[in-house]
Amino acid sequence: MRLKLVSLSLLLLYNPTSAASFAAQSQAPSSSISSSAASLTAASEISAANEPDSALLKEHDSWAEYSKLGKDALISGDLDEAEKMLKKAAAAAGKFGEADSRRTVSASDLGQLYKARGDYEQAERYSRQALELIRKTGLKDSFGFAVELSNLGGILKDEGKYGEAEPLYQGALAILTELKGAESIEVATVYDNLAVLYQKQNNFEAAVVEQRKATEIYEKKEGKDSPDLAISLGNLAESYRELKQPDKAEPLYDRSLAIMRKNYGDKHPAVATAMDNLAGLYVNQGKLAQAEDLQLQALETFKQTLGADHPDVAICLDNLADLYDREGKTDLALQRSEDAFEIAEKTLGRQHPISVGIKTRVDELKAKDKH
Repeated sequence: MRLKLVSLSLLLLYNPTSAASFAAQSQAPSSSISSSAASLTAASEISAANEPDSALLKEHDSWAEYSKLGKDALISGDLDEAEKMLKKAAAAAGKFGEADSRRTVSASDLGQLYKARGDYEQAERYSRQALELIRKTGLKDSFGFAVELSNLGGILKDEGKYGEAEPLYQGALAILTELKGAESIEVATVYDNLAVLYQKQNNFEAAVVEQRKATEIYEKKEGKDSPDLAISLGNLAESYRELKQPDKAEPLYDRSLAIMRKNYGDKHPAVATAMDNLAGLYVNQGKLAQAEDLQLQALETFKQTLGADHPDVAICLDNLADLYDREGKTDLALQRSEDAFEIAEKTLGRQHPISVGIKTRVDELKAKDKH
């Protein structure tokens, strides 16, 4: 079963108290996304033009307002509103100079927005644009550069470009460890991202190593109810499930889901992801009725928050197909699997690893249905 793993994304934020710096923080959980509510407060050295008159100050205020509204919508899972506001912010940023940090922030934000939407081609384009803007300033070892390296790594990971993603994560880790320290929230975020990459490559032993480091930092720095901790616990549980260690996995899944619900309520993509992952454990344990109930709840939440044609919906449908197949409901399993492949092919492309995996299930179910 291919369960949706939540990874952590970092959002660059312009610091309105200083036109010469970035502040950065990460994004709240989104199932396309992976996501995080961790606060990244260090500033990079990227310069922006000073606002010499009231007209430019007014433009800055408009940009700042649109950016905040867009980020808030992204965190809450309202992607339509996030796209509308972040596009307005990008248009406002375009009125400043090419080297102005607001243009970089807006490009990065749009990259994360399209990642959340499952539009990875657009997400990659905007993230690479943000990195290029930073490179032009000559600040390749800055905090902002490390954040965007990690963001691009996450996008490439979701595109199935694993070989390209890992060196970006490693580069981000090296810079952030030097700038922020080995036990910083920023470093923990990249540890968890790297672990999810290892999971996608079926290297679960390596994933556990990174995830244990991440969970220890989150709990120490942010406390037991941190959304970042919930994400990391869920990812660690997934690794233990794949390693056939359900006694370690189940309490981690339960704790992750409880923290998510406490922070976001029931109607949020991250909560749906946590439910879907717990359902996967129930399937392995033969608790099929409990698993189906969770997966149907997750599917409805994904549709309501992300839209019916999102990759996470495809993954959840494929998980349901697996469940129905185990119950001997081949016709229903095939319907769900075909629905999943239609969405995956549309949003990810036929050659994406997720699409390939779903198509394999479709073919297997068709062959079974003929007998």
